[in-house]
Formats: sequence, structure tokens, C-alpha cells
Amino acid sequence: MMKQAACTVSAAALMLGVSQAATVGFNFQTDYCGTASYSGAVVTAPAFGIETNGWESLAQMETGYSSCAPSYYTLTNIIDKTSSGSGLNPLPNGSLKLVWSGYTANVSGFGGYTRSGPNYTFGGNGYKAGNEQVYWGFMRDGVNFGPGSTGGDNNQPGYSIDITGLKSLFTNSSFAVQLIASSDSMEYLTNAFIIDATANTTQSVVYPSTPPISDAGGSSWLRGIGGGLSTTSGAFATDHLKIIGNRAAHAGNKTNGYNFASTIAGFIITDKPVITMAPQQVVVSAGDTITWSGYACGTPPLSYQWRKNGAPISGATSTSYSITNVSGASYANFDLMVSNTYGISISSPVTVDRLSAVFGNNYILGTNPTGPLEDGLVFGAKWLATNSDSAGITRTGVMSFTATNLAQITASGATNFDGATGSLMFWMRSAGLNDTNGNPATLFDRLNGNGMVIVQNLDGTVELKTSQKAQDLTSANVSDDKWHQVAVTYDQSASGQVIMYIDGQLVTSGGNSAAWSWQPGQEIELGLSHDTNSWQAFNGLLDEVRIYNRVLTQTEITSAFGGALVDSNALIMRLSFDTAPAAGVTLKWLSTDAILQSADSPAGPYTDVPGAVSPRPIGVTVGQRGTAKFYRYRGHVPQKVVSNPYLM
Repeated sequence: MMKQAACTVSAAALMLGVSQAATVGFNFQTDYCGTASYSGAVVTAPAFGIETNGWESLAQMETGYSSCAPSYYTLTNIIDKTSSGSGLNPLPNGSLKLVWSGYTANVSGFGGYTRSGPNYTFGGNGYKAGNEQVYWGFMRDGVNFGPGSTGGDNNQPGYSIDITGLKSLFTNSSFAVQLIASSDSMEYLTNAFIIDATANTTQSVVYPSTPPISDAGGSSWLRGIGGGLSTTSGAFATDHLKIIGNRAAHAGNKTNGYNFASTIAGFIITDKPVITMAPQQVVVSAGDTITWSGYACGTPPLSYQWRKNGAPISGATSTSYSITNVSGASYANFDLMVSNTYGISISSPVTVDRLSAVFGNNYILGTNPTGPLEDGLVFGAKWLATNSDSAGITRTGVMSFTATNLAQITASGATNFDGATGSLMFWMRSAGLNDTNGNPATLFDRLNGNGMVIVQNLDGTVELKTSQKAQDLTSANVSDDKWHQVAVTYDQSASGQVIMYIDGQLVTSGGNSAAWSWQPGQEIELGLSHDTNSWQAFNGLLDEVRIYNRVLTQTEITSAFGGALVDSNALIMRLSFDTAPAAGVTLKWLSTDAILQSADSPAGPYTDVPGAVSPRPIGVTVGQRGTAKFYRYRGHVPQKVVSNPYLM
């Protein structure tokens, strides 16, 4: 039936003589009186379901602050098939003239529904590319705050938008309109009017369910940063359209008052469906109840169809779809398809989380000649049989880390790593950081608040950091694209020391101001840290990673630099990389409260896997040498999960 309907739609479109459907988004920009970091916001990524080349970032309107005199500004843009540069893109056909007016503009920190609730805002001008660039700049409503306001009210005219030439773009089709609003002073958004200036008819759209605001103060009523999407208009078939906001108003107090803003940040005109609020990916696990929602703009009527792995779900034809008590049958990709006479739009898929296995040659075998073998798991790092530097040092079997690939090697974090004294060493080769404007890169990480991390700095030095209980230790420049041995010894007691060696020579040491300790069972991470976003990924080579359970002497460190293994009885982990990674298994899941368990048979008994208490998307090492294991996770508390809770 879906194929038959599609044929009917195509025939109808051909009968109408439609050469191509059209969608265009308009983004209002602000000139923050010359402050570059707050001015502009050309759309540089897909936003509200529209690709970058479908957005018109209009000329910037002044804020009226500082030396920029407040005024009721009127701006104009002509957009046609040749438009380019300064935020404009060519239309598929036709020519539009836009004239818009407002009593100054401003910027908003409302980020839309992909930001964190309950307010969905961000600080400063740190918006993400896409939707947030559209929300960033907005025209004021002439009432709420702004230049010239007294007591939060400036009693100026609201915004007005005038568009002509629409029939040159939508040559044989009607179209629909959806508005996008944000504000720095609102509790709610009032309705707006979309006017067919030719037929002299008016349609009203509303913002029915905006997120709550965080009160910024400064008035007797509630006011804060907010925004959202309007409902979609009905069909228009006019050449001349006007958009105005209903009059903003506020009064009363924070308990019984109100604050209706009437601002606008952008708008969309389209005949074909555009999914302007797509179902959002959220973490859903076994036992949960999930409700996904989506909303689209396009010439009505619009048909909604939810799909599972690309196949239509019977009866799932509304703007929302729910699964109660998620189970194995729910482990699939779900998406939303919206169609009308002029086309079809399909959202990005959303998934239900589950424990899944990924197999590959990503299992590094430990090479400790005595004691238990500690293995590692490779994520994106590449094995090289040999590598030689310009100083003539050749190392056999090394791992290459690419920062842009976020390469990493992890070890599971066995408890025998948790001793209060020990030594760590590895060989490294790097020409410097991948991002020279960024923070240091991770070499070794077992910090997580109370441990130790070794990072590579922009100036080429290697720096050791502990949990603020010892002095930071910094080496000389070792980022010269040559092989260097880095070794660290530590005593975590209050009277202990941390010592750093480079190429077998002591370079610096520091005492502890108080005792510190490892987090029990915490995994070891090489090349990339999960504990902080402050450090970038390592770009270079690593070899011969060793951990000892005692403090090595300088003589032993120097001997290790010369190639000796040194006290194999104290060696608790050795990743020599002498052979290529073997076939291994990565278990992946997303539920942050789930704990991985393993057993020797399906019936159990199951026990917790060490180090698998805080899962992440990249998973954990579970390979077992020569044995079969069965896995499950426990501890997840079923919950109700709602995607897009503020959908109209």
C-alpha cells in the first residue's frame, strides 16, 4: 500500500506540473554593536531538518546597545538563484524580496531540545552549529526590556516581516509556514499572525509548549531565556506574505503574574515535508517505557508513519510512538516518515539500547612473563610492525594513535593495579598536538578525581598530574618526533614522592601534601581520557607500556631504558605490542546504571565483571583466553523516557 500511495502522489505531482519541491529557512542575525563574539550566526550545519544550503541568514540588525543608537530598524534582502555569500544561498528558482522591521535585535542562550533540561539553555555564545545558530539572534518584541526600557517595558512597536515573490519560488504549489522564536526575557511566547496580503486573510500560529525558564530577575514577573517552535500554518498560495507577532505583555508578580514575549528568531516556508522537530536519541533499556515524538512542516495534509528497521509499524500514524516495557523485540532502529503531495521526509533513526557484541582484531594480549596476564582492547589505534625515527632508534611492534580518530587502548583495571606504590613506564614518539589551540593530550589516564594522569603539553613537554596531593611534574620537550622513554614512580602516602624520568634520567620529583589513592578497579586509558573533556586525544606512537607494583630505582629505570625487562616478579602489566592485535570482543551499552556480569554457563551463577560498572559507548574488554563466557547486565531501574517532552 505504501508503494501504491507513492505512485499516486507522484502522478498528482506531475499533473500539477511541479518541477521540484522547495524549502527555505530564514535566520535573523544580530549585530551586537560590533562585538564579534556575539554578532552574526550564519547557519553552518543542518538545522530544523533543512540542509545548510537551504538557509538564508539575513542581514544583521543592531541591538541598540553601547554606541549603537536604539531605533526601529528596517532591513531588506533580495534572494534569488544567484545569491551567495554573507550567509545567503541560491534559491532553486525565483526571486524573493524580504523587508523586516523591529525595535532592535538581541541574542539568546536558548539551545533547543538537544540541550539539557529543564531550561535547555547554554551560557555565553557557545552555541552549537545548527539549530542553535537560528535560535541565537532574534528580533525584539518592543515591550520586554532592551534599550530604552523603564522597569522592563519600552513600549515600542513589535516586529514585522514582509515577503514578496513567493509564487516565483512555489510556482505550482501551495506552501506552509512555521516560526522559530527565542528570547532573553520571557515566561511564555504569545501567538503570531501569518497574513496572506493578497487575499487579506490571516492565520494564527501558537507556541503551545515551551520549556520552563530560569528566572533572571530584574522584574516583578518571571523572565528568562527561552524559545521554541510554533505550530505550522495551513496552506498558502499567495505571492505576498506578512508575519507579525501578537502584542507582548507582562504584569503582576512572580506567583500570579505573566510575561508573554513576542519575538522571532527565524521561520521556514516549504511545500514538501520537513521534520523540524525530529525524535531525539535517548537512552532506553530493557523494562523502560519510551515515547518518541516528531513534528513536521509542509503543505497539509501531512501523513505520519513510524517505522521499525525501515518497515511501517501498523497503526503508528500519529506524531508520537510509544513502546511499553522494552524487551528484546524492541532492539531495532526506529524512524519517522512524513509525506504529503510534494514529497517524503524521513528522520534520523533512534535506537533502543541493548548489550551488544562487536568482534574484531582489537584485542591486545599482555606479555608479562610471570603472574596473571592483563590484556587490553584497541579502539582505532593501528599496529605497526616496526617504526624508526631520525635518531636511528627502531622499535618493533608499536601502536599508532590518530587524534582525529579518537584512538585509544584500555586495560580493564584489575585490582592488582591499586597498590599505593608502583612504577609506570612507556615509550612515546610524537611531533606535537593535533590541535595546537587546544588543551593537552592524554598519554596515560587513571585519574578520575583521585589518581594520576600523564599528558602531553603544547610546548612539547610531558606533565604528570595527580589528585592535587602532589606537585605537578613537567619534563623537557619530548615532542620532537623521536622515540623517548617516560617513566614515573609513585608513593601515595602523605610522606611519599612522585618522580619522573625521561630516557632513563631523573628530571623532576615532588612530594605529596597528603595521601592519595587510586579508585579501586578503575580502568587504564592510553591515548584518550573518558574522565574529562579538558584533554584532547593523543597524536603519535606508543610502545612497551609497563606497570610495576613497587618503586623502581634510578638504576633499574636506566636499565629498562637500555632494553632490560627489570624485576619481572614486580611486573603486573606489560603491553609490548610485539604482535598484531588478535580477535577480541567489545561489549557495548549505554545505560549508566547497568553493571556487566559474566558466567561460565547461561544459567549462571553470574558475577560482576571488574571495571565494568560505569559503561560508555565504546564498551569494555571481555575477551577470555581459551574460555567461553556468557554476559548480561544488571542494576538498571526501569523508567519512563520521553523524547521531545515539549512537542506541541
